[in-house]
Amino acid sequence: MSLTNYSRYKYTPDEMEEREFLSRFVVRTDIFNDIFEDIKSANNTVPQQHYIIIGQRGQGKTTLLRKVLIEVKNSPELSERIVPVKFSEEQYQIRSLSRLWEEVADYLQSIYPDVFPDILDKMEGHFDDEDYELKSFNLFEDTVMQSEKKLLLLIDNIDELIDKLSIKEQRRLREILLSSSSIRIIGGSTDMLEQHHKYDKPFYQFFKIIKLRGFNESEAHTFLRAIAKEDQKEQIETLIRTNPARIETLRRLTGGVPRTLVMLFDILMDDGGDAFDDLLKILDEVTPLYKHRMDDLPPQLQEIVHTIAMNWDGMLTREVAKKTKLESKAISSQLKQLEKYEIVESESIGKNKIYKIKERFFNIWYLMRYGRKKDRQRVEWLVKFLESWYSKEELEERAKRLIDSLQTTEVSPNHAYHMTEALSHAGISIELEHLLKMEASKFLQAKQSQFVQELTPSDFAMAKNINQLIKRDKIDEALILLKQLKDKNELSQSLYKSISMQQKILAQIKNIHVLSDQIVNFNDKTQCIKDLYELDIIKQNENDPTLWLIISLIELKCEDYQRSFSNFSRWLSTEDGKILEKINQEYLLTLIAKEQYYQAKRFFEMEVYGFKDIYKPIWYALMHLMGEDEEYKKMGSELTESVNEVLERIQEDEEKYGNL
Repeated sequence: MSLTNYSRYKYTPDEMEEREFLSRFVVRTDIFNDIFEDIKSANNTVPQQHYIIIGQRGQGKTTLLRKVLIEVKNSPELSERIVPVKFSEEQYQIRSLSRLWEEVADYLQSIYPDVFPDILDKMEGHFDDEDYELKSFNLFEDTVMQSEKKLLLLIDNIDELIDKLSIKEQRRLREILLSSSSIRIIGGSTDMLEQHHKYDKPFYQFFKIIKLRGFNESEAHTFLRAIAKEDQKEQIETLIRTNPARIETLRRLTGGVPRTLVMLFDILMDDGGDAFDDLLKILDEVTPLYKHRMDDLPPQLQEIVHTIAMNWDGMLTREVAKKTKLESKAISSQLKQLEKYEIVESESIGKNKIYKIKERFFNIWYLMRYGRKKDRQRVEWLVKFLESWYSKEELEERAKRLIDSLQTTEVSPNHAYHMTEALSHAGISIELEHLLKMEASKFLQAKQSQFVQELTPSDFAMAKNINQLIKRDKIDEALILLKQLKDKNELSQSLYKSISMQQKILAQIKNIHVLSDQIVNFNDKTQCIKDLYELDIIKQNENDPTLWLIISLIELKCEDYQRSFSNFSRWLSTEDGKILEKINQEYLLTLIAKEQYYQAKRFFEMEVYGFKDIYKPIWYALMHLMGEDEEYKKMGSELTESVNEVLERIQEDEEKYGNL
């Protein structure tokens, strides 16, 4: 059984034992095969095409370069004529072209002493010569040619190396790479070389570019199977088969970046109730990297990054300026600096630019770490995280395990508080939530933790307070407390008349699709509406708020738009209309499929409903369909697949309704 700790190698795949490394290389085999076939078929007597692999940090550039290194060395045919040379990711000592040749020579003399016993020594013999770089390279190239070998230089962060060279040295390097048959470069870079796009730069359109994207769903499954230890393989297979949505949430959250998938792998494997602790550890683990990134920035740039990160969606230059109270001209130059530092990325929209945090997991880390308490952003993010991953049964089981842990003091106060708050907002039963809050309060008091002051009351405790207020005729105060209840269950329903409608809604909503599908099968839209009002369910429940929703959806499908909008607005004005998000979503999707874009936009822009946040993928799908590029390009990359799925659903509905 493998005892490899894969997380240990997330930053340094070069240190992994070769057999383990190769067993994990199961994705991007097509990219590797294309490069490797090119290497095998190349005529080594003439200069060859040079490559740069582009991808964000953790995307697998170093891994791909190491795969090339290993396979070239292990190939009897290629190892006879090609010598692969791979440096570590950072080469701080290389600041000139001559220093590059020295480092390659040092590598050759150290790793291949039988073939290149004194190549570096000979070069250093000319160190004091005025034309040292020219002489050293000529000697270097002559030695390589005499060996009848070709050097394959595998250079990570090649953009940083090229930037250190003077323009004269860059031109010299380009000339060498164009004319020399002894050297071929495959580099890695986090960003497209600025020179690649600029005609007046030495390396304009010089390298063949390969762009790495995040893993798709199938690739993520393959990757997770590969990194699982023997005793985890059955568990990961079961998870993939029974709960693929949990993994898909993880993949989209991380953008499919392999390094982050490795870091979050333990959460998937967690079966002991400490997933939140694991998440905190992962966030703590990336904190030095991300915090160092922030600390290196001057105060004004830190403020700009904070503003964009807290907004989450992209922001126009003028929006950043307004939020930071800085002039637009000053902001523009600062944003360019942040782009250069690869912290933000921009997308042009006409004369304007939209800026987003480039690495989306960095944005998540920032929200979790620096979100204000009054906004409850840290807890709310965790709630969404848990709700996306776990069913209600799983959540309640985790709550019970947490209660057991609280009684045996096996958890930290930090874990106790945050996990209790998260689970209490995630839909567990009111009785279990009350028990959990009581145990958490006792635990935090015993630990003398300040978190005991921040623990919110349970719904059960709040319901008792509401009853007391009602008995004292303090209705307004009771209503304020009632709106803070997290769960609209049987206990809270008894406190608020409109909540009693929820049971009817859940029963009657099942009829919406059946009824509406029956109605819209009529080609005559006018007759369709007449038939609607003849239905028994409509006649018998004339004053039921649920009716407004049912009617509005069917009216929409029958294209009686004005009455539909009016009834849907009436429905939204009820307490239930603010609760049943799934049904509201159905209406919005149908509205868009009917190409009622501007009305849909009006509903989204009514702040009282909060639709932009609740149905963010639908909002961006609408912006795409309306050609609102300025708003659409604010979308974070983590939403791309969800938005595409919404667009596919809308297209299917359009075709269905178009055939009526």
